[in-house]
Amino acid sequence: MNRITFFNSGLNRLSCVITLPDRQSIKASVIFVHAANSNRLGPHRMFVEAADRLKHAGIASFRFDMRGCGDSEGYPAENDINPDIEDLRNAIEFLTSTYRTPKIFLFGISRGAQVCLLTLAVNRLPVDGAVLLSTPFSSTKTAVKTFSSRLKEYLYKFKDRETLKKFLSGKANLKQILKTLIFALNSRGRYHQNSNGFSTRCPLFFIYGSEDPITADSAIHYSRICERYKISHETAEIKNANHSFFHYLWKEQIIIMSEKWMQKQIGNGEINDNLS
Repeated sequence: MNRITFFNSGLNRLSCVITLPDRQSIKASVIFVHAANSNRLGPHRMFVEAADRLKHAGIASFRFDMRGCGDSEGYPAENDINPDIEDLRNAIEFLTSTYRTPKIFLFGISRGAQVCLLTLAVNRLPVDGAVLLSTPFSSTKTAVKTFSSRLKEYLYKFKDRETLKKFLSGKANLKQILKTLIFALNSRGRYHQNSNGFSTRCPLFFIYGSEDPITADSAIHYSRICERYKISHETAEIKNANHSFFHYLWKEQIIIMSEKWMQKQIGNGEINDNLS
C-alpha cells in the first residue's frame, strides 16, 4: 500500500510516499535519500523497485523529495549540504512520530549517501543502519576523475546517430549536460566530513560500482573514518557498474544485497542505544 503525504522541513512542505507491508506488521522502515538533481524515484526508479520488494519482507519504505526537488517546495540546496541534512532529520522525526517501527535504516545514493553520513555524524538519531551507494569523496584527484568519466559517457552516447542528431538539432538538454559536467568538476571540497566525532554509530554498508571513478579513493577514505570511530561497516563492489547503476541487473544486485544486509541487522535483535 502506497500513501502520498507531506511533512514540514523549515519553511518548506516536502512531498513523500510511504509504502507499507500489505498483510504483516512492520519489522523495520527504510528512508530513501536521493542524489542531487533527482527525486524520490531514485536513479532509474531504483527506490520505487526497492520499496516494492522490501514490503514483502515486512519493511516499510519512506521516499521523499528534498526541498526544491520533485513535488517539494523551496529551492535546491546546491553546494550547501546543510539544508539537505535538515530535510533528512525532519523526515526521520516525521516517520518516527507517525509509525511505530522497531528499526530504521537509511538508504542513500551519491550526494544522498553523503547527506546520510553527515546527518548521522552530527545528530544522535534512532537509526539502526545505513546502505550507502557511490558515496562521494572530496579531492582534486576524484574531481578530475569524475569529470573525465562523465565526459566519456556523453561522448560515448554521441556515437549513436539518433543521440547525435538530437544534440545537433538542439533537442538535447544541453543545459543539464553542462550542469552535470560542472557539478562533477566542482566536487572538490563540496563534502566535508565532521572531524569532531560521530554521534550515531550504527552499522554502515557501502556499495560501489567497479567502473565508478570515485570507488577506490572513497572506499579507503570511509573505511578509515569507520575504523577511527569504531563503526561497524561492510563494503561491496558491483562488477562493471557505474556511479548511478543504470543497468537493471545492477539494480537487482543492489536490492538483493541491501535487503539481505537489512534482514541481518533486524535478525541481530540489537537495540539502538544512540539515544541512551
